[in-house]
Amino acid sequence: MKTDTVYKGIRYVGLGLILLSLWWAFYKGTRPDVNPGGLSFSLAVSFYTDGKYEDALHYYETSIREHPDFIHAKRGRARTLMQLGRDGEALEAFSEVLEQDPNSSVSFANRGILQDRMGLYPQAIDDYEKAIKMDPNLGKGLDWFTRLLQNRKEKPQTLTERLQTLRSTQSSQRGVRSKY
Repeated sequence: MKTDTVYKGIRYVGLGLILLSLWWAFYKGTRPDVNPGGLSFSLAVSFYTDGKYEDALHYYETSIREHPDFIHAKRGRARTLMQLGRDGEALEAFSEVLEQDPNSSVSFANRGILQDRMGLYPQAIDDYEKAIKMDPNLGKGLDWFTRLLQNRKEKPQTLTERLQTLRSTQSSQRGVRSKY
């Protein structure tokens, strides 16, 4: 077999794969309502990823109005409210999510982070414990690849480390209180 024939074959296969992937992208992108949360949910995720939290919140709320049982939009709204510093609303939103989906370890972890920020340490400890018990990988923190994709230069404290810190702080405070 000649080398030119092999290269022509590889070129045609490559061109065919490119055309096939373009056709697939067009097909998937033009189908009506491929996402159960609708176009609003897709827009919300895009805005959230870009750090445009006000816009993300608007589209998460639109998605929830259009698809009231779509839990992912409710989770997104709760995370977005937390990013916006609207802690009270975020806490209510996470509680609503956990009522609808009590097996969501990520929602327990996120609510724990929020409660930790709010100074509600006993509640944060409870939620961290539930989250780690449900999914032990949550306690390990972000892997190097995720940190690279999110452009995080330093390794943040893991949930397990934060839980240990809170437990030791809580126990030392109880010890101080009992002395008086």
